[in-house]
Amino acid sequence: MSTANIDTANLNSTSYTTIAAWSLAVARALSVSQIEPKSLFHRVGLDLDALEAQPSGRVDIDKMTRLWQAAEQASASDAFGLTVGQYAFPMHFHALGQLMMSSDSLAQAFEALPEYSALVSNSGQIRLQRTPQWLGFTISPLNGVEISELAIDAFFSSLMQQGKQMVGHRQFVRRVELMRGAPKSIQPWQDCFGCPVVMKAADNCMWMDRSMLEQSALTKDPLLAESNELAVRQYLDNMRALSWRQKTSQGIHASLLNKEPTAAKIAQMYNISERSLGRYLQLEGTGFRELLKLKRQELAHHYLVNTDMPINTLSDILGYSSVSNFTRSFKSWQGSSPSQYRQKSRTFTG
Repeated sequence: MSTANIDTANLNSTSYTTIAAWSLAVARALSVSQIEPKSLFHRVGLDLDALEAQPSGRVDIDKMTRLWQAAEQASASDAFGLTVGQYAFPMHFHALGQLMMSSDSLAQAFEALPEYSALVSNSGQIRLQRTPQWLGFTISPLNGVEISELAIDAFFSSLMQQGKQMVGHRQFVRRVELMRGAPKSIQPWQDCFGCPVVMKAADNCMWMDRSMLEQSALTKDPLLAESNELAVRQYLDNMRALSWRQKTSQGIHASLLNKEPTAAKIAQMYNISERSLGRYLQLEGTGFRELLKLKRQELAHHYLVNTDMPINTLSDILGYSSVSNFTRSFKSWQGSSPSQYRQKSRTFTG
């Protein structure tokens, strides 16, 4: 599909990836389900042998999403993600899993996860919500980045399994809210988490009992935790997805969920000054305004071509103060209005 002037190669220069260990968890769950995984991996463009040789490598999120879709179809189960979560072993998530397992408490482990979440995947925004009694581990999908519903199920399932290993029970999980559509039966989710599960929720959130999270973990090892934290930081520093260009672009993407991104806010995300951020981006041949423009172009293209989202809603998502400002900016990129661009794209694909 080639419809207009947007440089999709440039737009895709910021890759969204997940750690290869997730694909290996899928392979293990398929094998246990008596489904041969290697041919299924090949069908979606993945080499299982190569992934097994480097479980801390990276997999493009689009390929991972296709793998989830193929696994759901092959297993004939919309709850297959819950099974995968049982085979996402901490040792396969590089030092991050071991960092969790050696923490003093589940509270300490979960508090650390958002900071290091890019190691597992940089395709969603992870944050913690707090009430006096509960801690909510929340995953918000980034606009325009497709994440399988099964991936969210697997992540929450794996967190519960790792927490269970640390404290000896799963009662710390009190409520699970999922954005996914209603499944054929909610029973597999209730059986997995042992608590109320809500579908079609406003966000993906696993709510946990704070008093239980603060209990001393059976697996704690402070010296090992310190060593694993250093290993995690080194891994993140070496990730291609965490160049300053890519970190800034992904920070812009996440910020567009809630507010207008600014260079100061993005710099604050990474605990550096706005001046330092500008200098790092300059060394990589770009700047904040350019990355903001490219991200807006990317998301505008995605929603205009792939959805029927109203133009005024899209304008709000992209952080414009009015539809007229959005239309004026879009015309400067493409020479046509958003509605004309949408119509042209559908003419070419029709």
